[in-house]
Amino acid sequence: MSDLKNYAQKVANGLDLIPRDLPYGVVTKQYGTSEVSVDVNENDSYLKFITALRTKPFLLLAGISGTGKSQKVQELAFMTCPKGELRENGSTTPGNYCLIEVKPNWHDSTELLGYYSALSGKYELTEFIRFTYKALRNPEVPFFLCLDEMNLAPVEQYFAEFLSVLETRKKTENGIESQPLLPKEKFSGCKLQEYIITDGEGVVTRNGKNYNMKDLYSPEDTEIIEHLKDYGLQLPANLFVIGTVNMDDTTHQFSRKVIDRAFIIEMNGGKMDDMFSNESRKCLDYREKPVPLSAFASEFVRAYEVIEDDRFSKYAKVISEEIPALLGNSDGTASKDSINGVLNNTPFRVSYRVQNELILYLSTLIENANFPDEIDSLIAETTLAILLEKVLPRVQGEQKQLETQGGKSNILKDLKDFVEKHFTPQLNEDGVISTDSLYFKVIKKLEEMDDKLIGYYTNFF
Repeated sequence: MSDLKNYAQKVANGLDLIPRDLPYGVVTKQYGTSEVSVDVNENDSYLKFITALRTKPFLLLAGISGTGKSQKVQELAFMTCPKGELRENGSTTPGNYCLIEVKPNWHDSTELLGYYSALSGKYELTEFIRFTYKALRNPEVPFFLCLDEMNLAPVEQYFAEFLSVLETRKKTENGIESQPLLPKEKFSGCKLQEYIITDGEGVVTRNGKNYNMKDLYSPEDTEIIEHLKDYGLQLPANLFVIGTVNMDDTTHQFSRKVIDRAFIIEMNGGKMDDMFSNESRKCLDYREKPVPLSAFASEFVRAYEVIEDDRFSKYAKVISEEIPALLGNSDGTASKDSINGVLNNTPFRVSYRVQNELILYLSTLIENANFPDEIDSLIAETTLAILLEKVLPRVQGEQKQLETQGGKSNILKDLKDFVEKHFTPQLNEDGVISTDSLYFKVIKKLEEMDDKLIGYYTNFF
């Protein structure tokens, strides 16, 4: 835990960049990792979300309407919100949570990133900017932004800046940093006040007229503009963006650019009597001991940072040999006994980004398992998770496009054969494959997508 504490301290030290005598609120200071519980294992239902977010702070929750996708984001906020100012809104909305409803007419980023009016000299701020700045002011707390019905508009149009900046994240001595979402130069012409003609005595006299100065922003927004003029809009390491997704006639398909940059977790409901459980009743309650940022924030951005870390160095050989072998080369030379071997000559092949995120995901599982001597089972679990949440969402097309072996098989059947060959199913007490296991979920999804081909077209959603 020493490395996590050091990282938290480095983030806290970064507060020196932000003026503290401003009206927006006091930076949360009572949220040190040494003072709260890190135990998230009390409820396994959250682990897949936390592990995905720790690998990459951009997650899509897909599924039919009414399955609790938006509520899941709220639950994460409730379980992490510390005592103090962030709970001032009462029991309904944690201060580290923001819901933004996507509209069908969003075709550029102005609804999220605002815009500058040359006529008034004012920059129109948005809830996205305000919430992002709030996260910057509270760097020890996880902040969750929910983009509800994210694909009602084309994501790559209104979210392009975020998708690009997300890939610039880099580990530095100050933690995880990235290029700004909006550079400070964009705010250089912003005015904080304007002249208003007055009939009375004004503070400024010009051309025979009296003028008074009028603030263009509220005190809170003035603070934000002053920060933006100095630093631009940064992407905080403690900001996690989660989009909810419904796939129907009113929504847009995701481009591969979006899918490649996110983890995708399906939520298609569960057992109906689960809604009466104690767990369900308490999921929107604040916790006496909130889960800290260290459970969500990754220490690494690149795979080599993992194997060069002293705690993971003993796994370097296994990781650098087994994972590339399972994935296979992306240049068309992959062994047939690999994921890319199955996906060869298709646009669905995976490359460095997926391998990088697979290793980052694995590092979290290794840490959660307290750095065991043998990690083959963890590599298997990670590979199945990446298949389900990163690879299969890429696969779509008509029957002819997915055929292999001269039409005798297809990509989905071949991937199923690959999974059954390389991974062992988890059995329950009755000796039956556990329906909660990743193995079962991957096989079920492959069979479901294969069955869709009866209609000559298939996709993940």
